[in-house]
Amino acid sequence: MVAAPEIEVIRDIQRFNSIASDWDELVNEWALDRLFLSHTWFRTWWESFGKGNQLHVVTVRAGGRLVAVAPMMRTHVRIYGLKADALQAIYNPHTPRYDFIVANQEPRLYAAIWTELMAENSCDLILLTQIAQPSRTIQSIQTLAADDGWLTGEWIAPVSPFIRLGCDYETFFSGLGAGCRFNLTKRYQRLRRMGPVDVEVITHRNQVDEAMRDGLRIEAAAWKGENGTAMISDAAVTEFYTRLAKGQADLGQLRLNFLRVAGERIAFSYILQNRKRLCAVKIGYDPEYQGYSPGNMLLNLIVKDACACGIEEYDLLGGDDDWKFEWTKQKREHRWLFLFRNRLRPRILRYLKFGLAPAFKGMWTSLNPAALSPERRSKDEDI
Repeated sequence: MVAAPEIEVIRDIQRFNSIASDWDELVNEWALDRLFLSHTWFRTWWESFGKGNQLHVVTVRAGGRLVAVAPMMRTHVRIYGLKADALQAIYNPHTPRYDFIVANQEPRLYAAIWTELMAENSCDLILLTQIAQPSRTIQSIQTLAADDGWLTGEWIAPVSPFIRLGCDYETFFSGLGAGCRFNLTKRYQRLRRMGPVDVEVITHRNQVDEAMRDGLRIEAAAWKGENGTAMISDAAVTEFYTRLAKGQADLGQLRLNFLRVAGERIAFSYILQNRKRLCAVKIGYDPEYQGYSPGNMLLNLIVKDACACGIEEYDLLGGDDDWKFEWTKQKREHRWLFLFRNRLRPRILRYLKFGLAPAFKGMWTSLNPAALSPERRSKDEDI
């Protein structure tokens, strides 16, 4: 690469939208995860969740061509009650995966991004979230930050299981545990006694509103609705997933799957497809049919069709729920990187996050091992 990097920080949505084609060209050529790094993904996220934050998207061009993007935002975060001005990844709990998009993961481009990020002198903290292996982003930025005297800390998120396919269905099914195979077979037979069983797949924009109404209802019917974590529990979340579905439908990447019995929808899986990979963004089932394991039944039928269509991977996304490991032993690590400017307030924040809090948790857990469930351990009270 010969041309000197040209840096621009995008702070308004109009300018952000104007580079959509350049952005997606870069993603299609170099991104490790095209779905969750596409311009459509970030635009939809910002339209739904961006209020109260400021765009801070660092772009790097060489010879006029976009060669790197760091999708960041100016925001405020809390670390154990203390507020901090931060540059943070465009992220919230509805973001399965994040990264910088850097042509050939070129060190010089990471250096250009870092120079621009650390120039925000009012910022106490830079936070990169949910970056999957084998990205070089965390290693590259951490090294650059340390060289410039910043203090760093890492957090390893719960692993995210995925199912490796690229085989015929019989091969896949035979690789499941005996108990899992038995339950799938017997429950499918029982379910068929209630009427014809099939999978309905919604792919077109003009079907999204009606399908999402049913999908939202099904997803909220069980424990997610009771806990207030269902999509329908928050208007902004409902808007996000509905807008996202329409945008992905326009790109030919939407698969809203329903398990039906005698024409009635009893389970739902919100899937996005990119090339030969499926990503399960949201799932849910009607608890009236819990005895038939409708969620597992739908997943099995989706995988069966995926094998026939040459799909190579089914990404379960999310955390390390026990049920996922009945389907696969494959998993991805995700890491978070915290970068603290080397001055008094950020040093205090780092001590709270990576010194005092881990020591307290370790002491408390040793006294009461059952106090922190795996689900609670995967989250912090803030960041």
